[in-house]
Amino acid sequence: MNGTKKHGCSLLLLLCFFMWSCKHAHHQVKRGFYYWKTTYNLTGSEIYTLHQLQCKHMYVRLFDVDWSAANNAAVPLAPIHLPQQLDTMFTYVPVVFITQNALVRMSDTSIAELAGNIASLTEQMCDAANIHPQEVQIDCDWTSTLRDKYFSILKYVKQQPYLAGKILSCTIRMHQAKYTRQSGIPPVDKGLLMCYNMGDLKKYNTQNSIIDMDEAKLYLKHLDTYPLQLDVALPLFRWCLLFRDGRFKGILRDVRPDDVISNNMFTQQQDNIYRSNTDTSWKGYYFRTGDVVRTEAASPTVLEAMANYTAAHIKNNALNVVFFDCDSLILSKYKVDELEKVYTAYK
Repeated sequence: MNGTKKHGCSLLLLLCFFMWSCKHAHHQVKRGFYYWKTTYNLTGSEIYTLHQLQCKHMYVRLFDVDWSAANNAAVPLAPIHLPQQLDTMFTYVPVVFITQNALVRMSDTSIAELAGNIASLTEQMCDAANIHPQEVQIDCDWTSTLRDKYFSILKYVKQQPYLAGKILSCTIRMHQAKYTRQSGIPPVDKGLLMCYNMGDLKKYNTQNSIIDMDEAKLYLKHLDTYPLQLDVALPLFRWCLLFRDGRFKGILRDVRPDDVISNNMFTQQQDNIYRSNTDTSWKGYYFRTGDVVRTEAASPTVLEAMANYTAAHIKNNALNVVFFDCDSLILSKYKVDELEKVYTAYK
């Protein structure tokens, strides 16, 4: 009788362990950050945080590709200023951002030339900064109507001599991961899932358009069937959104949530909702009485929940986990151990 009970307990423990193992996939994790400024210049506090977190990968936006009316073409614009020698503590991944406007306006006959320009400028900038990347990433929020043109660009970029022996990756938005039939699967070696900007920021009743677990689960419930190997990006940025009479007026650039919270011209209505008490100008914006500002950020609790959820649904064994983005003011809002928990959720 006792032996039967012990045997039954052993089977139960084995079953529990098996179920736990299935739900909590283990990964080989490489830690990284995005760098999205126009001049590469890490501050002392940024270096300290990166060192504490043992981050070894830096995804650096090199330039944008946007439509130029003067050139009547999609061209590289706004290149980052890089030092002649970057810090050797990081492995660098150059990132090129392509706007929807460029895709809409450019012709199919200009795709090959643009791909050549992208590869050529990437090579020039990397060589000048003594970077020898093993991966190049293209960032674009493509739509179903633009996917064929965008995918053609990716194919041509991959064919460039500079990409020989290198990984070509691209970013994957939440809607692109969910609606694969409409969005298609990009012709790259791997993707990077952007786990943010999942809500409609223009809707007055949206709680948090940057990151929301309920929204995420709707988009990512079939993530384990996505055919590309995936890395993950998580948000550290924050912003303020202005609404007037329930209508979206825009993002308040250079206005941080702390600015709104500490200003007595606003009265807090809910956790992240603030109403203007007066007609006034502030930080270059005009506010009317009754205007609403919604502050949005990614809390450590939600970041950890997102990490646990995606870790359980990403099938590849190794992945890069990347925070967006490296900024001392943003990093000051998080404790190192809070970010450490997010990284370790993927192990």
